[in-house]
Amino acid sequence: MLVTLIRFAFVSSQGSINNEPSPPIGLAYIGGIIKSKNVEVRGIDSTGCDVNKVFKIPGTKLQGNGIDIDEIIKKIDPRTDLFGISTMFSHEWNYNRECIKKIRKNFPNALIIVGGEHVTALPEYVLRDCKEIDYISLGEGEETWSEIIDHLKRNDALDNIKGLAYLKDNKYVRTEMRERIKHIDEIPWPDWESFPIEAYLDSAMSFGAGSGRNMPILASRGCPFECTFCSNPLMYGRRYYLRQIDDLIKQIKYYIKKYKITGLQFYDLTAIIRKDWVIDFCKALKDNNIDLEWSLPSGTRSEALDLEALKALSGARLKYLVYAPESGSSRTLAEIKKKIKLEKMEESIRWAIKQNISVRANLIIGFPKEKRLQVYRTLYQQLKFMFMGVEEAPIFLFQPYPGTELFHYLIDKGEIIIDDEYFDSLNTLSNGELRPPSQTFNIYMSRYELYIYKIIGLLLSYSISYLTRPKRILRTIKSLFTDRSSSVAEQRLKDNLRRSNLFTNHLKPLITKVFFNKKST
Repeated sequence: MLVTLIRFAFVSSQGSINNEPSPPIGLAYIGGIIKSKNVEVRGIDSTGCDVNKVFKIPGTKLQGNGIDIDEIIKKIDPRTDLFGISTMFSHEWNYNRECIKKIRKNFPNALIIVGGEHVTALPEYVLRDCKEIDYISLGEGEETWSEIIDHLKRNDALDNIKGLAYLKDNKYVRTEMRERIKHIDEIPWPDWESFPIEAYLDSAMSFGAGSGRNMPILASRGCPFECTFCSNPLMYGRRYYLRQIDDLIKQIKYYIKKYKITGLQFYDLTAIIRKDWVIDFCKALKDNNIDLEWSLPSGTRSEALDLEALKALSGARLKYLVYAPESGSSRTLAEIKKKIKLEKMEESIRWAIKQNISVRANLIIGFPKEKRLQVYRTLYQQLKFMFMGVEEAPIFLFQPYPGTELFHYLIDKGEIIIDDEYFDSLNTLSNGELRPPSQTFNIYMSRYELYIYKIIGLLLSYSISYLTRPKRILRTIKSLFTDRSSSVAEQRLKDNLRRSNLFTNHLKPLITKVFFNKKST
């Protein structure tokens, strides 16, 4: 049996400047499970095959980062019996669907199983929209894939495996939902041999601020909170599981030895909940002489981040920390079930900055029932963060992700019709899109008004960041000639220049030699 796992090109609107793909850690975990069953597995990561290639997707206003579907098909081993395909993001569905159709056309006898947050949120829609798919793997995939491989080895039907959805005689079938994986330390580590990660490491690509050879890693699974704009409750449920520190340290040491990494990036949904675990982990890093810069780029809460915890994090070389306040309005926070206290988060952020940790705070405007005064409070909160010394406080426009509570609210109100136009609209709500979005979902403000607020916030926040702390200007310029960055803005500037042959092959080596007196990295 040969299994081929595929992630298609990273999709964004043409001209987007703040979108950077990350290594396919979810598929790499599935690869690890399949290998543990002594089954041959091949991985194709479109972006990893060519990290600097950007192509226009025909017939759309979208672009892909990586190799296109025709190149992917050329790389597929013709012996493939089973395809596992990742479809995480709903804004990529229209493109992913066409890619799946082409795979089916070229491999008519192979099984196609698709997983990820998008298909978990809309399984019946996806199956009817793309009948080339045989099964959808719902939620966490490791145990489901383990059983799939066992059944196929015995030539048994897959129809009764927990955590699957499929069409049978055009009737939608969904098997019993699988329980969450409790013993996450027993899951094999990601298979970075089937999905070569060197392209990301060599290019110093980074989800957040970078530390050179940034290795993705997970320390936990799930999130216990119930934010109405987040799809986690459907994908993972609200159970939160932390890994054993010893196993995590063992994995980090392995990565240092094998991949010569210089940084770690934790992709956890909610990285820090338990203060005792945080302090013990920081102590373990020191006790094991692990001298890596690391970051928490996904956004976390502040309840456990008091002064003691932040001192421990800084002492263990945490360099970049993202908070997720989401709004500056207490009314909005209550409406979206974001149970935080802004005063406590501000206090935590001040402590983090004093510990020389680069801080980012993510904000969102345009929730369905949000009024202007609530938006203005968020804009004020953004400015407040910037004067406090936060590196970045970007404002995102609300996106109704499938599977979220607010998505179902908008469906019930008739504000969303699930079709290609809806999925394309999610692209225009991307933070990297500098043009007005094609659609927003607020009942009080137009898409143009919300767009203006976003642009004003963008200009003011970065102006304040650099004008109140002019040393950051020199630091940003210097970062262009090193593998490190202190903010997402610096990292994305580097990423875009990296794709310029003039800068990479001529200007960077020359300037590095003259001003830094060393070889370009």
